Amino acid sequence: MKRFNPIAKLLNYCGFGIIGLGVISFMIIILDQRLGAGVQGTTVLISSLVTGLLFLGFAEVIHLLQGIYDQRNEPDAVEVDFTYQGDGEKTGRIDREDEREIRSFFKGRNQKVGAIHPTDEPFIYIVEVEGRKKRVEAGGFTVKILDE
Repeated sequence: MKRFNPIAKLLNYCGFGIIGLGVISFMIIILDQRLGAGVQGTTVLISSLVTGLLFLGFAEVIHLLQGIYDQRNEPDAVEVDFTYQGDGEKTGRIDREDEREIRSFFKGRNQKVGAIHPTDEPFIYIVEVEGRKKRVEAGGFTVKILDE
């Protein structure tokens, strides 16, 4: 449930408005044929861009804070406890993505994977590799062999 934040929207409009007015002012000043009009126009353009971008940045910060607030106050948010409760193998299911990562990891090492067994620990598997059992951690950025 995303909530609408009117302040962020207003700051967004102000930022784009300031940048737009700065560009228009720059064009008007540049078209004036007075001496030094280019320097004056460039100064107006740069200052309006900086000010407009500051407004847009503040709007983005408010938008991100609203997202964090919404995420922390979701009514069906559940905290999960991933503490290790036992050791050894367990008859559970293996995540397909973890299995694919494990097989790919050992294939890259030119080793043949026999069977993969889940454990009580999350993301930890017992993998039979060429007749030997190894504890492997999957589910992260890389597969790690925990005991060799």
